[in-house]
Amino acid sequence: MAVEPQEGPEGSVFRVKGRGWRPQKRVEVTYGVYCRPDEVCIAIAYFAHVRTDRRGRFTFRARAGQAQAGDRERRIVSGSGFTFSQRTVTRKPRYRVVLACGDCG
Repeated sequence: MAVEPQEGPEGSVFRVKGRGWRPQKRVEVTYGVYCRPDEVCIAIAYFAHVRTDRRGRFTFRARAGQAQAGDRERRIVSGSGFTFSQRTVTRKPRYRVVLACGDCG
């Protein structure tokens, strides 16, 4: 799986590109509420689905922060801890959320 960008500030939208999945089939996406990297959050699981194209590829967009107006229409999901599964294959994309430094300077 490829993620663009590899890192970004809180609120960034990360584009996850999957390839090598079963063609024209559903991939289940499991994730939790957005949780800052330095916090402990409630463990609630949400589910979404993407469908692969004829070559087994898909694109999924995730916001590392609170949902914003227009995200739903633009198919951007707000959350954290994304896991992609199809049959016996499970993959987790790697990306890094950079928090603003409130105590700097």
